[in-house]
Amino acid sequence: MNSSNSSIFINKDYNPIIVSVILRRYWWWVLLLIFLFLGIAFFYLRYTKPVYDSSMIIQLVEKDQGKELLELDNINKNEDISSEIELLRSQLLFEMAISKMNMNVSIFAEGKILTEEKYHQSTFTILPYALRDSSLCDIPIEVETLDNHRVKLSYTANGKMYSKTSDVNQNIHTQHFDIAFKVENWDVLKQDDEANRLYFTFNNQKTLASRLIANLAVNPIDVNAKTIELRYNGNNPELCKDIIQSVTTTFFNYDEEMKRKSADNILSFIQLQLDSISGELKDSKDSLTDFQRKTHLADPEATGGTLSDNMDKFQDMLFELENELATLKIVHSKLKSEPNRLDIYRLIPEMLGKSFEASLTKQITDLNTLLERKEELLTNVTENNSELKNLNSRIQSKVQSIRRSVEVIQERIRSQITTINGKIGVIEGEYLKLPQKKMEYNRLKSLQDLNEKYYTLLTEKKVMYSISNAGYTSSNRILNDASLNTVPVSPNRKLVYAGFTFIGFIFGFALLFFKYITFNEINTVEDLKQLLPDKITILGNIPQLRESSEFSQLMIHNNPKSILAESMRNIRTNLSFVNANARVIAISSSISGEGKTFVALNLAGIIALSGKKTIVIDLDLRKPKVHLGLNVANDKGISNLIINQATLEECIRHSEIENLDFISAGPIPPNPSELILSDSFFEILEALKSRYDVVIIDNPPVGLVTDGVQILAKADVPIYIFKAHYSKRIFAGRVRELFEMNQITHLNVILNGTKVFKGKYGYGYGYGYGYGYYDEEDKKKRKK
Repeated sequence: MNSSNSSIFINKDYNPIIVSVILRRYWWWVLLLIFLFLGIAFFYLRYTKPVYDSSMIIQLVEKDQGKELLELDNINKNEDISSEIELLRSQLLFEMAISKMNMNVSIFAEGKILTEEKYHQSTFTILPYALRDSSLCDIPIEVETLDNHRVKLSYTANGKMYSKTSDVNQNIHTQHFDIAFKVENWDVLKQDDEANRLYFTFNNQKTLASRLIANLAVNPIDVNAKTIELRYNGNNPELCKDIIQSVTTTFFNYDEEMKRKSADNILSFIQLQLDSISGELKDSKDSLTDFQRKTHLADPEATGGTLSDNMDKFQDMLFELENELATLKIVHSKLKSEPNRLDIYRLIPEMLGKSFEASLTKQITDLNTLLERKEELLTNVTENNSELKNLNSRIQSKVQSIRRSVEVIQERIRSQITTINGKIGVIEGEYLKLPQKKMEYNRLKSLQDLNEKYYTLLTEKKVMYSISNAGYTSSNRILNDASLNTVPVSPNRKLVYAGFTFIGFIFGFALLFFKYITFNEINTVEDLKQLLPDKITILGNIPQLRESSEFSQLMIHNNPKSILAESMRNIRTNLSFVNANARVIAISSSISGEGKTFVALNLAGIIALSGKKTIVIDLDLRKPKVHLGLNVANDKGISNLIINQATLEECIRHSEIENLDFISAGPIPPNPSELILSDSFFEILEALKSRYDVVIIDNPPVGLVTDGVQILAKADVPIYIFKAHYSKRIFAGRVRELFEMNQITHLNVILNGTKVFKGKYGYGYGYGYGYGYYDEEDKKKRKK
């Protein structure tokens, strides 16, 4: 425990007695707090919207039979599922899914506290036909039922109030919209309108998608197995299920459509090239045939073989360069101001084997990464987001950079083509030295061979890609279909009740702990022993009276065999051990109300009953009570004696008990300290000692004033009163001060007001300091 001089008393040691007191007094606070938090939990559950969820597991399955036949990977094949996950999370796909759910109108029921969206649960249906003013989107249009199966629609548009009355199950036309108002059960609608405020809104698809997408979660389950979980939570279980199903269906259709378009575009490009080369090949063959027919030149190839080989070499180089130039044109056409991520991603395979593969592949891959990041951001932020703006700027910069690179490469290839054409021109010039017929034949033959080679190459590519594309299938499948979960995932009723009960228990325990550590009452003699110095003598304890009175009363003579009388006899006996020849007994306490007057009167009574002449002096001149306890007037007393306004014989009064006299305090003086510490008082005290065997002084409380300390110090037996369940533990600090400041050398303590309990050996009082003595009369009084 802390120092007794501290203004706040803190218990730091474990005391089972205090624990028992705290539990007996405040156990109901724990139950009260638990019930309080249970009530909070009830209202929390009552006015919190339940949250439902729906989930679906899909697997991305790809089958490439063409690779087994041709050892050629399909261009649509994707080993990484991150792009599919980002597509599933994207705002683009979610808006497409919402648009397919026919959610043009939302219906709401607003109660006193909660507002519920009536998705497929409304008592009426709105079929929208036309919305002429888009500013009316998301504006509540209130529905009010009237008599004769009529409804009134009220709304505000452009700051002006509008209303329209119509029969139900009819088309409603206003200057802003055309709708059909359908009702299946008029009585149910009427009851719903009486209980709630009904209204509907026209939905802006982008705004609706932005509001709903926040509750969508897409997470990979097994990357190797390409399994993905889609989960959606909201306040309507049917809406959660429908959104999950719509997103999945839209994804499957969109993914299949994009892959089909990609394959069709590539085959269309190859076919276009074949058509072009086919015409050139036919022309070259016709030219060679006409030349042979006209010149009758059958086999001129033996001549100029070397020139022909060189010509073939440069023609091959020219073919490769023209092929690369065609690829660059495709790349350049795909680099739009708003590039499509899937188009950009499919450009990567086109780079394979080209001379510019190293310079362009890395840039296109970086651009694809930026576009993926943009799609990811669009699922969480708006177009005005700073990071998104910065990302758009980087995308545009990257597009411009790739375009410049393409243009530079195109210029380089054109330069190479020019150079090769120049070399071909040189070879052709050398051919001029040959006979004109042989040269022309070789030229036409080379052109024919080149066209045939190009045509054969494109034909092989078309066949191989067609086989690969035919053997490649994307059979995405649903492993776990979305179900309608009618049990909410939040709030969990059992968990909420258990949690709030635990919180109530914690608060209750904290209250008990706070009461324990701040417990500042003295309840038992053991408490006093722990708090007071060892040299202090504890005379005993006095039981708490069953019936309280307004003032301290002399009661000892009314029932001499009561527990009170027995405790007073015990104290009288202990006094004989402390000082058998004691003449002056001074009784004080820390504050008023601890029972010092009660102890003074009844201790004096028990001593008087033993045959000793005893007198009680009420020296508490500020708040006298002795005259009240003996039911006499306080017109004359010790204050008059000290200032010589009355004689000793005039102030001494007799009580009901033989040998017991008393002197009341008299009129309250303006200077009680000066009177108490005056020589006149001590002269009066000496005079009383000559007349009486024992003088008992009802001293002022020394915890409030110090004028009674000197009386305690000079008394034969100074007694200090503590009251159980009333006196504070810090009052013991005052007693320590009296010893530490050498104002007093010995002191005796009595604990007043200990509670009576029925123990094993009869009725007792205190905590182990009671006495089992009582008579039949006492027992009857207790029963009464």
